[in-house]
Amino acid sequence: MKILVFSDTHGDIKKAREAIKKNIDTDLIIHLGDYFRDAQKIRAEFPGIPVEYIYGNSDFMIDDTPAEKLLEFEGKRIFMTHGHKYSVKWNYQQLFDKAYELKADVLLFGHTHVAEIVKNGSGYILNPGSISDPRGDSIESYAVIEINDGKVELRLCCA
Repeated sequence: MKILVFSDTHGDIKKAREAIKKNIDTDLIIHLGDYFRDAQKIRAEFPGIPVEYIYGNSDFMIDDTPAEKLLEFEGKRIFMTHGHKYSVKWNYQQLFDKAYELKADVLLFGHTHVAEIVKNGSGYILNPGSISDPRGDSIESYAVIEINDGKVELRLCCA
C-alpha cells in the first residue's frame, strides 16, 4: 500500500497536484489540515484515489470534519492530527505519549511546516512539512508511506 501525505497547503495545491501525478499508483492520500478544503479539491480532481483528511488550526467552518483520525491498514495503525493541540512547536513528548496510548505504528502531524521523521520506540512520528509554504530552512515537501508485508517505510520527498 502506498500513501501520500500532505499538510499545510493553505489554499495552494499546484505542487500537491504535481506530486500526485508523479505518484499516480498511490492507494490513499492523507491531508493533515490547514486547509482541509484543499483535500476536498484533490478528491474531486483525483476521484480514483481515496482521500482522508482532518482540520487544522487555520481551518474554519469545519462542519463534521474531525480533528483527529486513527486508520488501520494491513495491521498497521496510523494516527492523524494537525499537531497544534499537542504543542509540537515546543517538543514532541505529547505526540510520543499519544502514539504509545494508541499503539500507533505511525503518528502523522503537521502545523510546523517543517518535514521530519522521528523514530519513537517501535513506531514513528512523521511531519510531511508543507508542499506550498515551507518554513525555516525547510523546502517544499510531502511524505510517502509504504506498507508491505507488515513493514512500514517512510520517506520525505521534495516538491
